[in-house]
Amino acid sequence: MKSSATNLSGFWSPANRRGQILDLLVFLASLFLLGPFARVLGRLGAGFTANDDAAASKLALIILAAFVSYTLGAMLKRAPLHERVKSLPSPGYAGCLFLGWISLHLSLSILGAAVIAASFDAAPKGVPLAAMILCSILPTFFVARVVFPPKKLEQIPAWRRSWPMELLADLLIIAAVILLTIMWDIWIGDLFTGTWEGQTFGDRLFGAGMAAGAFALFYLSPRFLFLIEDFNKKLTWVTIGLTFVPLLSRILFRWPPK
Repeated sequence: MKSSATNLSGFWSPANRRGQILDLLVFLASLFLLGPFARVLGRLGAGFTANDDAAASKLALIILAAFVSYTLGAMLKRAPLHERVKSLPSPGYAGCLFLGWISLHLSLSILGAAVIAASFDAAPKGVPLAAMILCSILPTFFVARVVFPPKKLEQIPAWRRSWPMELLADLLIIAAVILLTIMWDIWIGDLFTGTWEGQTFGDRLFGAGMAAGAFALFYLSPRFLFLIEDFNKKLTWVTIGLTFVPLLSRILFRWPPK
């Protein structure tokens, strides 16, 4: 009876459910926040392409804030995560997945950092170039470190291994992922929602399949910090699928409107 209660407690542990909570928040953000963010980011994006320095700088600062929040969250999460779980789930194909994730994460980081660097083209050339290189490497580096337990975990101060520290880290990660996902939905997801004369439901269905693949490649990359712990739970993949539903409904049924 005690063992059953312990398992049930672990099943409902907020720490183990934070990835699924993130998925639900992304789903809700796509439903209710996409419109306001689309107007703001659309205006800044148009200013960026039109070489409006003020708009480009604001856009760069928003992306930079998401990068810093995500990277800082990864740095803070490592010690309390391993203090809590002791050993992460380890599938036999983990090595290949890890290498694939690093390649994808680094590519996305380079893309975001390039936008940041280009937005500050008024600065000396060495500054945006150095910023791009650092921003491209640091998020991937610190997230990759989370997989490996610290060699001297017990020597890390207790406050750095505590649950409040992991909660703070997770909040930073969640905020960054929600913001980045909304950006993807606005700038990339819209590529799959276009209409043309004679378009059929089959055309939209094909577009939805293409969008699903593109979204999965994007979303699983920043969600990796939670996925390393909950990938083996069926509910995880249900909630991950839920994050795609708003875009899917816009492609197939033109709802909800932005």
